[in-house]
Amino acid sequence: MFRNRILNQVIRQYRGQKYVDYARVTIFSPYYAKIIKKPQSTIAAEESYVKKFMKAVGWMDKERTRLKLTGYFLYECVPEKVCYQEWFDILELPDTFASWFIITELHVWLILVRYMAEDVTVAGEKKKMVKGDGHFVRNCVIEALWADVANRIKLLEGANIVVARKQVTELSEQFQAALVGYDEGLEDDKILASAVWRRFYSLSVDTKAEHVEKIIHFIRHQMLALDHIPSKDLKWQPQITWLSIQDH
Repeated sequence: MFRNRILNQVIRQYRGQKYVDYARVTIFSPYYAKIIKKPQSTIAAEESYVKKFMKAVGWMDKERTRLKLTGYFLYECVPEKVCYQEWFDILELPDTFASWFIITELHVWLILVRYMAEDVTVAGEKKKMVKGDGHFVRNCVIEALWADVANRIKLLEGANIVVARKQVTELSEQFQAALVGYDEGLEDDKILASAVWRRFYSLSVDTKAEHVEKIIHFIRHQMLALDHIPSKDLKWQPQITWLSIQDH
């Protein structure tokens, strides 16, 4: 992770603000015990933490600073633009923090795949991955994700600090495993379907096949849309439109 003093100050500032309700929050437990409507989101009602970061550092002509900002903008477009209620309703997912995280995680992974592709170089018939701007932006997107998750967990009613830390650790492990599973399915729909079934439905035998199929179609179409974004725009002016799960 690439952290600095200014960014940490900005994150601390935005955590103390009032938030708009984009996804309902629940007690995060294996039993999804109770739904609690509580206003919160990545986007602050008055001003987003990305804008505060911009004001704090200014538009300095430094590439890394701008790339870090790009990473935070990219993450922010997930909870701001994704219609979570459609995913809950169409895929019959419980309206919980866990479901919110799984949906967010999938969209974040799609962003990571696109940006990591920017670091692939071709030499003859061989492809080589070089840690460049794509890798840096990837880290910034993940950094923004965990800042948001930590804030949301704190807003859960009755949240215990010790338990919350343990849950974040567990989420981190699940996140890493999910990324590996999705990556393995990049070239094979069967493997991808297995990863989706495992992550969204915990391999339940009662899962409807059409739900998994919808998610697979969404992933393929969304990846195609992201691939059409020019590298220049992707780097400095990323404008991502998320497709609706309803159309798949």
